[in-house]
Amino acid sequence: MWKALFLLLSFFALLYAQSTITGEADELIFSENKLTYKGNVRLVKDNSVLRATKVDIILNKEGKPIKVIAEGNVRIIEPERQAFAEFAEYDLNTDVIYLRGNAKIQEKTKVLEADEITIYRKENRLVAKGNKKRIRTVYVEEKK
Repeated sequence: MWKALFLLLSFFALLYAQSTITGEADELIFSENKLTYKGNVRLVKDNSVLRATKVDIILNKEGKPIKVIAEGNVRIIEPERQAFAEFAEYDLNTDVIYLRGNAKIQEKTKVLEADEITIYRKENRLVAKGNKKRIRTVYVEEKK
């Protein structure tokens, strides 16, 4: 049931692959090892869109992304799925995605809501935690 949710947030994974990423924001700060987009950030990669108030892309010594951190009204929109949170972090080395603060993943008729959701992509599993509220799942079976 939730296996398809692991495909969610592939936008972050696509940052590591070769192709075009378009970024828009009110402000861009570039330092030796970090790109910081601030204010109404919109990053687009193929059919995936990441929106947030602020996005940091941490770079290694070769200038390749190793971590993406998004803060403030984070929305990841893909053709078949969406994710929402106040904070999102993707570690490209470990292939782990962490969503915190009213985290929600929605795909067709499936919904997962929790305070925190950690997606271990290499292990094809996720862990949802409810610190202030209980975890909520919705799954509507499609009629055949």
